[in-house]
Amino acid sequence: MSSRTGWIPAALLLLGVFCQTSAASAAVVQPPRDGWVSWNIATVPGAPAWCCFEWGKQQSRVTTCRLDRTDHGYGSDRRLGSESTMRVYARFTAGALDKLRTLSASCPVETATPMRLLDNISAADSLRWLSSVASPRANSSDDALAAIALHRGSDAARILEKVAHADASVENRKQALFWATQVRGDEGLNMVLPYLFEDKDARVREHAAFAVAQTDDARAFAALARQGRDDASLRVRAQAWFWLAQTGASEAEALIVSALVSEQSRYVREQAVFALSQLPEPRNVAALVRIAEDRSRGREQRKQALFWLGQSESGEALRYLDRLLGNKQAMAD
Repeated sequence: MSSRTGWIPAALLLLGVFCQTSAASAAVVQPPRDGWVSWNIATVPGAPAWCCFEWGKQQSRVTTCRLDRTDHGYGSDRRLGSESTMRVYARFTAGALDKLRTLSASCPVETATPMRLLDNISAADSLRWLSSVASPRANSSDDALAAIALHRGSDAARILEKVAHADASVENRKQALFWATQVRGDEGLNMVLPYLFEDKDARVREHAAFAVAQTDDARAFAALARQGRDDASLRVRAQAWFWLAQTGASEAEALIVSALVSEQSRYVREQAVFALSQLPEPRNVAALVRIAEDRSRGREQRKQALFWLGQSESGEALRYLDRLLGNKQAMAD
């Protein structure tokens, strides 16, 4: 992702992350007009070792991150464990920030211009500067919120909570929720769970469901089921069943099937049948076959189940449809 936040006021440079002080004097480290600066941050326990990877034969190996590329993502391999120190990388062009990324301190990087390493940057200064990048909403906001979420300590959690609760940008609110669950463990999940039910904006409730679905916590399963039953928004209810199926929770099928009986909206019922197709194989095929063969259900539900069986690449699904078509042909003969 390329990014541009525009001009950074000189006052921010004096007071923010680029300011180094001693008891006797203060020396301001000016960012380069063109080029990169970086600094270390201490990370939350269990922080992912973000780096760049090459994949082959279901195995990965760390490769050099070329920071000047126009696109990037955040990748990690659980086999590498967690990382206690990360580095924030910021690139300036014509004096303005235009790229921001945070990676494991051990991750090899390559840049087209020299990198200036900033020493003795405090967590408070780092968070203050990143907060100014995140809001108001700009191209670097998502990367800034990811970096904030990685910082060790309660200050980072408070910043994420403030953004999630009251930021002017819905996208910033959504990203704060996402990164809280991705890197801050139980603390992050505890922060995000109330947003599934209490936020007034359906877009935020929906994204909170997505965020908690990326965890393995049983509380997430229960929260998604509650949202699927109770939310006022049809889309939010439908998406809750989708994300519950994506978790692969053992109770997901029973909860979704129960929604097919109690749900009043045809749209949500159709989406719930689709959600069954998202269960792990072979559970998804078995669940759809049960719906298709249950004559107590409405014709539309059964047709939907057959449709999603037809969309499956599962050999078992195709064999079931072949048998079904064969039986119909035999009856016609």
